[in-house]
Amino acid sequence: MATIALVFFPRDFYGRSADMYDCASDLEILNARVLGRADDLGGSFDSASHQFTDLIAWNIQGHSEEDIQKWRDAAVSVSYASSVAEMWADTVKAFDDEREAQLSTWQTSKGEKEGAVPSKYQGDRITESHPQADGFLWTDWGAGDEKRCRDLYDELSTVREGLIERERTNWNTLQETAEEVRTMLEQGPTPENVSKLIEAGNAGWGFLSLDPSRYSGLLEDVELTPENAEVYADELSAYWSGDKPLDDRYHELMLVMAMMGSNARGHQQNGTQFESEEVEFLEEFYRQLEEPYYRDGAGAGLMAYPDLMAESGMSDEEREQALGTLGDGLLALSDPRIGGGYDNLPQSFRHAVEGPWINPDAEGKISAGPAGMGMDMKALSAFMEHTDENLEAGYGLSTNLHLSTGAFLDAWGGEVHDSDGVLPDSEQVSHMVDVASRNKDSNYYILTGEHLNEEPGVPYGDEDLRKQALEGTLTFEWHDDGHTARQLTDWLAEDVHSEDPEVSERAGDAFTGFMETITDPEMHDALINTGVSVTEGDNEYTDASFTHFNGALADSLVEIFDAHIYSFADSDIFDGKEPVTGIGDFDPETNFVRMGPEERAMYMQLLSGNDESAGRVANSIDIYQQIESAAYFEHGQDEESARGPGQLQALFEEGLKRDSADRSTNLDEEIDRQTEIADFVVSEAANLSEKIPVIGQGISKGMGLATDDIVNAIIDGEYDVSPRHPTFTGAEYIERNYRVEGLDYLAQYSPENLNSVVRPDDIQTLVEGGALTIERDGEPVTAEDLDDDFVFDDSVTLNVEKNPAEWTDNQDSALNGMDTAISNIMDDVEITTTDGRTHTGDKRVQDIVGQYENAYNDTRGYFDDQGE
Repeated sequence: MATIALVFFPRDFYGRSADMYDCASDLEILNARVLGRADDLGGSFDSASHQFTDLIAWNIQGHSEEDIQKWRDAAVSVSYASSVAEMWADTVKAFDDEREAQLSTWQTSKGEKEGAVPSKYQGDRITESHPQADGFLWTDWGAGDEKRCRDLYDELSTVREGLIERERTNWNTLQETAEEVRTMLEQGPTPENVSKLIEAGNAGWGFLSLDPSRYSGLLEDVELTPENAEVYADELSAYWSGDKPLDDRYHELMLVMAMMGSNARGHQQNGTQFESEEVEFLEEFYRQLEEPYYRDGAGAGLMAYPDLMAESGMSDEEREQALGTLGDGLLALSDPRIGGGYDNLPQSFRHAVEGPWINPDAEGKISAGPAGMGMDMKALSAFMEHTDENLEAGYGLSTNLHLSTGAFLDAWGGEVHDSDGVLPDSEQVSHMVDVASRNKDSNYYILTGEHLNEEPGVPYGDEDLRKQALEGTLTFEWHDDGHTARQLTDWLAEDVHSEDPEVSERAGDAFTGFMETITDPEMHDALINTGVSVTEGDNEYTDASFTHFNGALADSLVEIFDAHIYSFADSDIFDGKEPVTGIGDFDPETNFVRMGPEERAMYMQLLSGNDESAGRVANSIDIYQQIESAAYFEHGQDEESARGPGQLQALFEEGLKRDSADRSTNLDEEIDRQTEIADFVVSEAANLSEKIPVIGQGISKGMGLATDDIVNAIIDGEYDVSPRHPTFTGAEYIERNYRVEGLDYLAQYSPENLNSVVRPDDIQTLVEGGALTIERDGEPVTAEDLDDDFVFDDSVTLNVEKNPAEWTDNQDSALNGMDTAISNIMDDVEITTTDGRTHTGDKRVQDIVGQYENAYNDTRGYFDDQGE
């Protein structure tokens, strides 16, 4: 492949946000102990205003006011340190997320440009001077491929310049916040610093409750009444429209509104609710904001404010803060779990959310053309973009955002990329998907068509709208390769292994519904033939699969495959004489879902649509085979341990075959997908370690293994599974794999068995050929050291190189000699499994190879018959 000689690597930061969040959490626990409320700190401390005597659990009667003030000071200091730590953790996380996004953009762009280099220069290093575009005179006429290389180099250079600016901004923001955090720690919990924490969403009512005399100025004379809400709205709307310049009064009002959003987040996390007066305050606040721009059922209403702010003279930072505060309040007001609800939202906002797709005949709703719809969606995006990422919308709002946004993308998605400013662009649309996807119950409905904890009385459209929305979200050509949209599906893999049975079961049931939806023939056809054009090298696909161009979504599907790999591997092909069809129920005891071969192959085709995701799947299958092999050599159950890998390999090949056929039809020429993804198989092997615990957990739970089983030893890193760069070959490759797995099992689990090898020269052959490394007391053992007197005991450690491509003797007669040596060794050793049976290693290998081939051939035979 060609290489364009440009490099981009953003600066990294050594700190880990996870450690900082842990620090903040530890400080919260410390504060709970200071207050004596270790059982209920989060439920009451920061969620509403309280008296200090109500917060503290110790009996403080009889203590002097001086002692009580010391207690207050201690609690304030710990709480402040915790809040600052959380603020810094948020900053570091934002930095890391942006850095990852930059790297993803660079890798994608570089891959696309290098892949588009004309075949004449594939394999070359494209630089500023090579190849020269020496066209005719000054016109470049006749430069051809050379000019194309120059253009690709310049295009990638432009991308790099933009990324360098993003990197500089991201780094400067990190440094500036670091300095601000340092100053805040030095200054301590002053009212001004606490105000910053509240505005950032890292603190709530807690400081006012702990020490009201010190922080009462933050909320002087504040009563959350409808009358005050009307006053707040009138005053703030004057600032936001530009009628009044921002002053101290503005910041006081914004502090109160920011605390409302912060409190809402606390309620959601703690399972508590707003007081009724707080909900009434928010309702009246938004009603009052809406009224000037919404008369007699017509007008922009609340949706006018983003444009008003844009013309008010506010700075970008001030405008974003205001929009974020408004957005947080809307999300809070929409959530019935904390006392709000969809019907509590302003009518103009609900109508904008629903668009022409949901309840089009609702009272007061006026049908708008593209311009009106575009204005509403842009305003929605502005409200959603700056909301607290840890704050969820209610079920009704989340679901309708999903439905209307997805339906819009399905109907107008192509126009978004050619927009002249009338419609929102891809990035603006993504903010609505981001907010909607935070509510997993809502995601559940979009993926499955079944409501879970439905908010009653809310219009949701019909099943056709639901499918249209899902199709639109998946098949839209996202600006970020689907990175935001993958939030809709990521939780299926993340939650299925949760220790909380409700969380796990919800994810498992959602997976079954998602599989039913995307393997419906009509939906599947829409997902693999999207009408989107993709250029790869000299090939231009005009009807690509959605995974082809939305790489992040393809990666999300691979994560789901990894989490459910046991179900993909161990479902039957036939039920008696008839093939298994459809998708079964999720079994929470084993995390198993029975799926028909056709449904599994359809999913495999989607995974095969993207080179990188296909490479990840190939490596997942290899990991699965290695883990199952270790389990087999321990337990001796060849049927259980071999059929899954055999089926998986056949299913994967079927997915590649279908993707190849689809691409070949699109191009009217033969495409070999196995060859195309070979490089990605090798490059993705480095990521195998992250798959081991996920796949191992699925196998362990599916097989009902004990905690001390070898599979759990693999998960815990006590038994090694290493990258092997799987390739696509036949029976010889499979037999060699299992022999090597048997040798590796002996090397790691019972190396003393190698003392029964009849001829030391077989072990010498493997050492000399690069398949086996031996050390005694930490010192290397050479082939010459392996004589008849050599003993494998506790002082000896062995390491097996499981990738034959890495052996020095890996071709022709040398490879034959290696195969013979391993075969001889496995024939000499005996392996006793936990079922009490003892057989030679060679018989163990032959048994599992036979079962593997049976499963592979049955699966391939099923698809061959279907093809006929």
